[in-house]
Amino acid sequence: MKPAVFAVIAALTVVSARAQGNLDAVKIRLTPAAGVVHMAEGIDGFGGGNVAVSAGTDGLLLLDDMYAGMAEKLQASLKTLSPLPVRIVLNTHFHGDHIQADTIFGKTATIIAHENVLKRMTASGKPLPFPMVTFDDRLTIRFNGENVHIRHLPNGHTDGDAIVFFETSKVLHLGDMYFVGMFPAVYAEGGGDIKQLIVNLDRVLAEYPADAKVIPGHGDLSTMTALRGYVTMLKETVSATERGIASGKTAEAIERDPAIQKYAKLGDGGAQTVPQYVAMLVKLLKG
Repeated sequence: MKPAVFAVIAALTVVSARAQGNLDAVKIRLTPAAGVVHMAEGIDGFGGGNVAVSAGTDGLLLLDDMYAGMAEKLQASLKTLSPLPVRIVLNTHFHGDHIQADTIFGKTATIIAHENVLKRMTASGKPLPFPMVTFDDRLTIRFNGENVHIRHLPNGHTDGDAIVFFETSKVLHLGDMYFVGMFPAVYAEGGGDIKQLIVNLDRVLAEYPADAKVIPGHGDLSTMTALRGYVTMLKETVSATERGIASGKTAEAIERDPAIQKYAKLGDGGAQTVPQYVAMLVKLLKG
């Protein structure tokens, strides 16, 4: 993922001209995660969020599907895993970089999402196919020889966030509640909350296998150990920002706090710079 990512993510379901203009150069890379699950990601540019792919005798199941302009490339990559069709698409949340290709895959596949995703898609008026199946808290699908557990974790990145656990493969997809190598993005206007994000990720660490592979919304294939470090970063930077706010510090002064500077390299990861991240934290924590 490259420096345009935050600008693209911030556009929510609106497709940024900058991102779409660069899609011709973007390639799909497939990485084996574990079991029957692969991770598909855009390289040499930004094509959208990471996709989990379950490939087996039942066909293909996708967890997110990138931008519509990436659908043909994604379809070509999927054919290297299986000649069978995409039967199910699960949406982690409502942002366009993760679900815009529903317009293509939704013609033949069943789309599943949390009920808040349907509500926000309906309100947006965007010409995306609505999820055919919605759920409130949890849903389990039996697909390609294993249970696929879908779970809503509220008000983290957005209010419609779903995580998915492939039980036998032991692979978790956390959507945009987890970015690898970069600071997070949390959207209050989409129901997101930085403190609830931390609560949600603590629950993930406590309730899922320590040796599970973790697919983030953006960034490289990861582990539960790395996720634990990410949560530590969130806790330390949020605490530092809260201290700064309580002391009457400006955002610029908070940026210089050692607890923030400790993670400054994440500001070069392609999402938010240090000033952008601190500004977001200040806004979220002040309400």
